[in-house]
Formats: sequence, structure tokens, C-alpha cells
Amino acid sequence: MNVKYVIAIIRPDALLALEARLGSLHMQGMTVTKVKGYGEYTDFYSKNHLTEHLKVEIFVDESKLEALTNAILDVAHSDIPGAGILAVLAVDEFFHIRTRSEF
Repeated sequence: MNVKYVIAIIRPDALLALEARLGSLHMQGMTVTKVKGYGEYTDFYSKNHLTEHLKVEIFVDESKLEALTNAILDVAHSDIPGAGILAVLAVDEFFHIRTRSEF
């Protein structure tokens, strides 16, 4: 089992294009959550410096990892500060709850 956990924080306007790209790559399953925060780029001129982004979480087999990360980077890339981040983490164990079987 070589599963990776991919987390991307992206601009909301990139989601539809990302969904289409992942569909064309036959990627199955993702979780999207609305999030607020700030990182390297902060808009201190605003009353509320928190910006709204989307957190995309995907578990993927390592053989598809490069295609997935390239898709996210291609679709979500912007020269505008605060475009987002992408992280890849190792997964020690992964089970399907319904079947109790490993991925």
C-alpha cells in the first residue's frame, strides 16, 4: 500500500476547473471544505485579514501522485499572492470502513 494524502488550499474560483481536470484523469474522491485564514500573504488593509479559500483533500495511490499534483498546480496557479499551497503526506494505514479492507 502506497497511499498519499494530498492537501491543497486553493482559491474558490479554481474549483470547477480542478474538478474537470481530476475527472479527465479518472481521479476518484475528494473532500472540499470552505476555510478562512491567512499565511504568507495578509491583507492588513482589510478589517478582517482572513481570506476565504477552499481546502481540497485527496487520498491517492502513489502511482497517480505526480499527475494529481501537476493537475492541482496547473489549475490553481496564479501570480497573485495568496494563490494557495499544496502538501503531500504519507499514509501509514488506510481502510474502507464498510468493507474493513485496506486500500
